[in-house]
Amino acid sequence: MTFKGNRLVFSDLKKDRIKGYKKVFKKQEAVYKPSRDIAKNLTEAMEAQGYDVSIEEAMAYLKASIAVHSRDFYMNHRGR
Repeated sequence: MTFKGNRLVFSDLKKDRIKGYKKVFKKQEAVYKPSRDIAKNLTEAMEAQGYDVSIEEAMAYLKASIAVHSRDFYMNHRGR
C-alpha cells in the first residue's frame, strides 16, 4: 500500500487523518479486497469473545487494519 501524495493520513488533526484514510481506502479497493471467508471466520472468533459482529463489519475491520498497520509501519520505518 502506498501513501505517496497522501499527506493527510499523517496529519496531527483527526479530521484530516480521516480524509487521508478515505483516500487510502479508494486506492486500496484496487489492490486489496479481504476474503469473505476470512471475514466470516473473524466473526466467529469475535463471537467467541462475546462480540456480535456482522460480516460487513469484519470486512471493514480488515480493510482498516491493513491501512492502520501500513501507516504505522511507514511512520516507524520511513519517517514523515
